[in-house]
Amino acid sequence: MLANFRKIFHLKLLLSFITSSLEEYDGCTKQRIELSDVENASVVIGGLFPVHVFDQKYKTYVLNKPGLLWVEAMLFAIDEINKSSLLHKKIGYRIQDSCNNIEIAMRSTLEITQGYVHNDTVNSDGKCLCESFMKRAIALVGDAASDTSAYVAAILSSSRITQISYSATSTNLNTDTYPSFLRTILPDNFQAEAIADLIVYNNWTYVSVIACDDDYGRVGFSESLQKLQKRGVCTAVIKVLDIKGENDANKMEAVIKKLLLEKKSNVIVLWCQRPEAIRFLKTAEKLSLYNKTWIATETYGFSNELFSINPNVVRGMLGIIPLQFKYESFESRLKSMNPSMVYKNPWIQEYWKEINCDNNSTINCLSHSLNELPKSKCFEVINAVQSIARGLYSYIESENPLAFKPQRLLSYVKNVSFIGINNVFISYDEQGNPKNAGYSITNLKQDENKNLFWDVIAAWNCSSKEIKLISDKKIIYSRFTANSPRSSCTENCKPGYYALKFESLCCWECVRCPNDSIQPNYGQDYCIRCGGNEMPNKGKIKCITPERVYIMANSKHGILLILFSSVGFLLVIFIIGTFYKYRETPIVKASNINLSLMQLISALFILMLPSFCIQRDTTIYICGGQLIYFACFNSMAVSVTFVKADCLLKIFKNSKKSRSAGHLTGQPTPIEYSHCCFIIKEFTPVAVLSLSIIVLCIVFLFSFPIEVSSYITMRKDATIKMAYYCYGYYNFILFSTIAYISLIAFICGVYAFKARNLPETHNESQLTCLAMFLYFLSWLIFVPTYFSTSDQQQKLVVWCFMSNTSTICFFFVMYAPKLYIILFRPEENTAALFRAKITEFVFTNSTVELKTYKI
Repeated sequence: MLANFRKIFHLKLLLSFITSSLEEYDGCTKQRIELSDVENASVVIGGLFPVHVFDQKYKTYVLNKPGLLWVEAMLFAIDEINKSSLLHKKIGYRIQDSCNNIEIAMRSTLEITQGYVHNDTVNSDGKCLCESFMKRAIALVGDAASDTSAYVAAILSSSRITQISYSATSTNLNTDTYPSFLRTILPDNFQAEAIADLIVYNNWTYVSVIACDDDYGRVGFSESLQKLQKRGVCTAVIKVLDIKGENDANKMEAVIKKLLLEKKSNVIVLWCQRPEAIRFLKTAEKLSLYNKTWIATETYGFSNELFSINPNVVRGMLGIIPLQFKYESFESRLKSMNPSMVYKNPWIQEYWKEINCDNNSTINCLSHSLNELPKSKCFEVINAVQSIARGLYSYIESENPLAFKPQRLLSYVKNVSFIGINNVFISYDEQGNPKNAGYSITNLKQDENKNLFWDVIAAWNCSSKEIKLISDKKIIYSRFTANSPRSSCTENCKPGYYALKFESLCCWECVRCPNDSIQPNYGQDYCIRCGGNEMPNKGKIKCITPERVYIMANSKHGILLILFSSVGFLLVIFIIGTFYKYRETPIVKASNINLSLMQLISALFILMLPSFCIQRDTTIYICGGQLIYFACFNSMAVSVTFVKADCLLKIFKNSKKSRSAGHLTGQPTPIEYSHCCFIIKEFTPVAVLSLSIIVLCIVFLFSFPIEVSSYITMRKDATIKMAYYCYGYYNFILFSTIAYISLIAFICGVYAFKARNLPETHNESQLTCLAMFLYFLSWLIFVPTYFSTSDQQQKLVVWCFMSNTSTICFFFVMYAPKLYIILFRPEENTAALFRAKITEFVFTNSTVELKTYKI
């Protein structure tokens, strides 16, 4: 029931306001009113307040409630000073309505400070009483708007009359341009800084800024853009609008349509004076610009006029207004002022008329008082009056003048310092700005009955420049939630990413940090390069020193390679020892002890290849050394086999020719065999074949350089393992070497096939063929295995393992039968048996040839 009554009452108030607005008010055009008390006053202070403002919709001047209270604030301050013992002189006042109009403000300024009284009446003689004189003011409090204050300051600065504004915030107003201008409110650069801090506080990075095309709006617009840019906040829609004319609705609608299309920017800074701001917001209501968070400046950031706008438009608005205080004396006075009283202030009756409370027309009017109106900047008015009074006190104490001179007063007012309302220290800097001031941050909320109300939620001080939220308050945003809305072209990049900005600089794409950089925080900053030997972890949020990884001796691969190489190494050592011990036996002599020892020693070196790989740091020299080492000893081992096969063929071919000519009694002996191999310089072919591949490797290494590359492995425990491997033309040179050695092995196999009919005591052809087959098979298996292995270190393991496998198989096939005869069949290892088998072979082959020849 109560809620319905309130709705009906508010609707009635709204209708009555519209009705009253339509009524013509001529106080700003014809019968101008001045509120004054100069009788018996030693000194007079002037006041200039926009008690009325022009309404573009109804084309008439309407009552400005804040201006009404500003008048009361000045009257209250003067009464308090007169009651105190500060001056022992009465202070009078002359207050006029500037109507927020430059022409009216200038005329009122001249009248107040020069002692004129404008009068359009005619006396009984028919003469116009155009002007009369009244005691002039030696200082002026006003005006509110920056543009009207600037014109007033131009007039007063020429005569050095003190002017203190309670609301003009333009940075163009300063003592350099206007020497007699001071103010009790911070200039717009501070307000712009507070707005920027509020935006950063809420993590908004993409906002729109709209300003009105006047002195107040243009300066605030410029200051805001500068402050936002310094804090890295981007702007979506930016526009300065002239909306004071009659046909500016289309301009506002065009801008609001842009704001409707901008889905990512949900915060709008509207930098306008109150009448224009209200017009703009009502146009936004008309076009249903809902659920945006508006940031209001000090002109309307506490205004009750917003209560009549659709809550979907204005709910959650944040306002920046001068610091709000509780001043019980002033509030008690306002509470006592109800429709039943008679006032000095001639404009109060207009307010009661607007809410239908004039002449006690309703029962509920007695519950109303002026205290229900917003008291924004009332304390700034009081501080301005008190500053003039303190200046007067210093002036009187210092000079004790018989007549007060406005020019002398100015310097004393500039230097005042005193404790004002709420123990706030009042003083002015060189530019005429208050030294110790700040802002209250307001929030337009909705109560349980869906009624809008302003709530002071935080404070911002010009010295600390920090937003301090009041402990028991919280911000309610446009969607009726305590969660801050998102207003960003792109979300803040998560750790490990940075913002790649486009041409507009307002939007970006989150890109992964480069391989050598990190970004530990949420934000848009560039990545930080890791220094020294550090590198990013998997998430690229922290630089850590990677652990170098080798083929460790205690790893499973290392153990397998060491075990396999050790077994082969011991086997070869055993063969060498056995051959040396039985070096005088026919089977060892028939194998050519010199070439066999060379071949066995090369096998030892081949089996030591893993020593170049296990627990070694990979460098270019290590990579090149591996290739040359592999090529040298593998080619030596195969070359020896080739030379031995070639020697056998030549010896028995020559023997066969001599026997076919009739010399069948002689027999080649092992001594003759060894001597023959020495004659043909048995080591020369081995040296040539081995050196050829070494030279070829060196040429390749200079012509096709190899490189060292690395790869990393991220572990679950956030550690990084880094392994280095040979890269570039490394594989090309490796497989060229294998191809060369395989070619020698192929030729060796061909020779072994030709020697298949030699006697068993000298015939290694079958063993050589088998050894070559296993050798080829090993490297054929190696090729696909090597290339199918993705891990570079495992490729190295495969190569070492295959090299050892092919070597062990090769030498096992070549030397196992001989060891078997030496160790287990010593009766077959005699010179007589060897000669008998050779004679039988030669005789048999010679007889066959002779028979063939006779036939």
